[in-house]
Amino acid sequence: MGGKKHKFSGDFHLEQDDVTAVISNQPGTRDRAGAASDQSRPDFLDQQQGRFFRRADWSAFWTVLLITLGVYVYTLAPTVTLEDSGELAVASDYLGVPHPPGYPIWALLTWFFQWVFHFVKYYGYPNPAWSVGLFSAVAGALACALVAMLVSRSGSDIIRTWRRATEVLGYRTETVLCWAAGVSSGLLLAFSPVMWSQSVIVEVYSLNALFQTVILLLMYRWMCRPKEDHTLYLTAFLFGLGLTNHQTLLFMMLGLMAALWFRDRPLFRDCLVGLFLSISVYLFVKAYGMNPEPNAPAEVLRDKHLTLTLALLFLFAPLGLFFIQRQIMTEWKRVLFIVALVGVGLSFYAYMPFASEQNPPMNWGYPRTWEGFKHALTRGQYERITPTDIFSTKFLEQIASYITDLREQFSTPISLLALLPFVFFLKLDRRARTWLVTALVLFFSVSIVLVIFQNPALDIQTLFIGRVQFIQSHAVYAIWLGYGLIFGLAWLETVLGGLGVARFLGPVFAVLLPLVLVYQNGYDDNQLLILGGAEQHGHDFGWQFGHWQLRGVNGIRDDLAFKRPPEEFERIWKDYPTPDYPPEMGTNAIFFGGTDPGRFVPTYMIYSAKCRSDVYLITQNALADNTYMNVMRDLYGDTIWIPSQQDSNLAFQKYVEDVQAGRVPAGADVKVENGRVSVQGVGGVMMINGILAQMIFEENKHRHEFYVEESYVIPWMYPYLTPHGLIMKINAEPLNALPADIVKNDHDFWGWYTARLMGNPKFDRDIVARKTFSKLRSAIAGLYAFRRQFDEAEYAFRQSIDLYDLSPEANYRLADILMQQRRFSEARELIEKFLEKDKGNDRLRDFLKQISETDKADTRRNELETVFSQGKGDLQAALELAQLYRRLNMEQQFAGLTMQLLNDSSLPPEFYLEIAKLYAEARRADLLAVALQRYVSRDPSKPTVWMDLAAVQLALQQTGPALESLRQAIAAGGEPVRDAVRKDRRFDSVRNNAEFRSLVPPVQYALPATLPNMPVF
Repeated sequence: MGGKKHKFSGDFHLEQDDVTAVISNQPGTRDRAGAASDQSRPDFLDQQQGRFFRRADWSAFWTVLLITLGVYVYTLAPTVTLEDSGELAVASDYLGVPHPPGYPIWALLTWFFQWVFHFVKYYGYPNPAWSVGLFSAVAGALACALVAMLVSRSGSDIIRTWRRATEVLGYRTETVLCWAAGVSSGLLLAFSPVMWSQSVIVEVYSLNALFQTVILLLMYRWMCRPKEDHTLYLTAFLFGLGLTNHQTLLFMMLGLMAALWFRDRPLFRDCLVGLFLSISVYLFVKAYGMNPEPNAPAEVLRDKHLTLTLALLFLFAPLGLFFIQRQIMTEWKRVLFIVALVGVGLSFYAYMPFASEQNPPMNWGYPRTWEGFKHALTRGQYERITPTDIFSTKFLEQIASYITDLREQFSTPISLLALLPFVFFLKLDRRARTWLVTALVLFFSVSIVLVIFQNPALDIQTLFIGRVQFIQSHAVYAIWLGYGLIFGLAWLETVLGGLGVARFLGPVFAVLLPLVLVYQNGYDDNQLLILGGAEQHGHDFGWQFGHWQLRGVNGIRDDLAFKRPPEEFERIWKDYPTPDYPPEMGTNAIFFGGTDPGRFVPTYMIYSAKCRSDVYLITQNALADNTYMNVMRDLYGDTIWIPSQQDSNLAFQKYVEDVQAGRVPAGADVKVENGRVSVQGVGGVMMINGILAQMIFEENKHRHEFYVEESYVIPWMYPYLTPHGLIMKINAEPLNALPADIVKNDHDFWGWYTARLMGNPKFDRDIVARKTFSKLRSAIAGLYAFRRQFDEAEYAFRQSIDLYDLSPEANYRLADILMQQRRFSEARELIEKFLEKDKGNDRLRDFLKQISETDKADTRRNELETVFSQGKGDLQAALELAQLYRRLNMEQQFAGLTMQLLNDSSLPPEFYLEIAKLYAEARRADLLAVALQRYVSRDPSKPTVWMDLAAVQLALQQTGPALESLRQAIAAGGEPVRDAVRKDRRFDSVRNNAEFRSLVPPVQYALPATLPNMPVF
């Protein structure tokens, strides 16, 4: 192929004199088929002016947009789904505030969609979830279309820098090839499991992908035309605006900084200065807020000193840049404008306090207050970020898990295409390599760096929840796949000597590669097992979940009869086994929602679908959060009893006192900082939630019926609970036993419903629905386990596993009741089978060890019982047997044996203390008091034992005996005992008691004999 050599400008595009050569009739400017190039305007190749996108690029955009949007709309969920769908839909419907960080731009955009499509209904009820889901589809389709456009445009620039390919391909083949690669990459992203699944439901992630792809496209254009400041400024604004949708967009920062580094070094330097100074200010403010007490632990002081040191380092870091380049802040005006535009985008967060002030039903975090706004903005409800150790084996496993997920998104053969650009990397022009490196830095940032900060566990459930966070990396990887397709087909054309094969193979690959993912979504057993199908066409499981909970059998009957001929409905209804069960919730019922769908879907049904507007919905898991209680007081405080701020403080105080007195296990970290007590940890927070839930129940139960959808177990509820269809009813008074007719109705109802769900192919493909309904059945099974109705519990747990065999809760709890029945081999087989499916779940391995150790303990118990039955046991054997009873949860045998030992006056007193230790470990304060009393009756000389007895009696609310025991302790130990009691938190509840103060008077600090001269006013 002849023709002059191409010269390249400082950017990606050919200079104007080269354009003339390309479109002339020189050799190499015709396709091998002989058709002359039809490009009549060269201005798309001009870096400084003219159209930036060709008709082919726009064609790729519209092709992907129309195909993707068509598929997404067809597979769109018909109404509310599970997980966060209900919450987000209500926030959109009422212009409210969803969970942190609040998603203000998403709420505003989706509100417009549901306003336009407000006429859409479902089963005759309002259906804003459909229109909000439609927005997800539009945003997802636009994101994929922009990927297609970017690949088509940038791919053409890149391939021209490979001289041999340019000489062989010709313009027409090159255009077809880049168009095909763009379409293919856009559709590959569209039909990847995460992107597809998030674009057909009410969610925020497709909009997140849209913001990223728009920013990527603008970033590429600015790199091509670095003098277009307006493109840079628009990118800055959209970056700030995108952060109001999802804060993972921050991980694009490295890619954006790389673009600045390559294209405008002074601007990069000054942006870096601005970033350093911003970090320094943040660290100084953070350090200012860290005010450790005088006696604070050394690590608290160390944290403050470290924060101040880092603040100073970032403050003086710009000086290092100055010494390197001998100039600084020459671009300060542009930097300030960029920062200002990012700030304008971020200013949409101001929507949240304004929306909160309107008292919408979805008002997460109560951001009308500064504390609530900060709570939402900083994602205060989530656990503190703990980056992974990059030098650990776990990090390598996390990276391997991410790569596995990436391969599953695009299939193994297709995912390898992304490696091809690196094979030809050195054949490209420096500017083309610059863009590829920038995109590589971006991919590294939104994948590997995100893995480090996410630090995920490797079990199936954790990975399933966290995979949506990587939708940005999937979008970047789809771009690499498009480039790989371009390079692969271009290489093939060069090998074949320019026969024009690529022109025909390109469109074929554009169609076939995405079809691989469509096929995978339909028939890949491994994907269906872990991820399920992406489509939601006809999936009404969210509607069933909410409607059938609130309206019971009436809702089931109405849904089955809707738009069905009477004869068809009668045929279906005759198979329903419990015509009057479950009854509809009572008027003005109070419903404790627990899991995410358990609180969000009923919220949607009550406020948006308006099927039971009289029901009061309260999230049992959030009662300890005062920002949530503020919302409840605003919504319901005038019509039902809701704990006041003082009531919440009393619940908090009661929990802390119970922990300090030893009445309940801590279940959390209880810390005292700056005079304030804080509780951190799921177990402790749930105990406080339980106290508040019981207060609400006791104050309202005589006027309202109560129901619960269980998330975490709240122990006080179990004696009150009975099955109630999908959920449970909290009866006004505790029950001695579950009524037989209710047990039968529950058994029959779930037999019918499980068969109905399992017989629905859509349910089998919907992992979220399977997990959700499995959880419902597992919660009711737990009630049977509490009642020790093991047959019904096992029946229900096995149904739960049938609904979702990868449910950790159902498998764990079934194994537990098998162990309680001494069926250790069956429990071990169950968990081993589960571990084969969830190999990354380390907790399963620990549980298997626990089963084996419990089995051994039970064998040893049998051996010791045989020894004692033969009259050969000794005291140590008796103590060992008591320990085994406690470990095996054989409470009756444990109490019986230890009390028998305590009643033996021939035993040495020290043995009573050994038994007391067992009672303390078992949290049996009642028995612990007996053991300590037995000891002091034999040996009253030890003040520490009297002191412990007094503390236990206080925990049992036996104030009089406790003070008498304390008097005995002081009599035996004197002033050192008083000093110890003053510091012992177990005695906080009686410090204001007059008798206690006479026994342990407060320390009096004497003033100096002479006072300094004081001013007289």
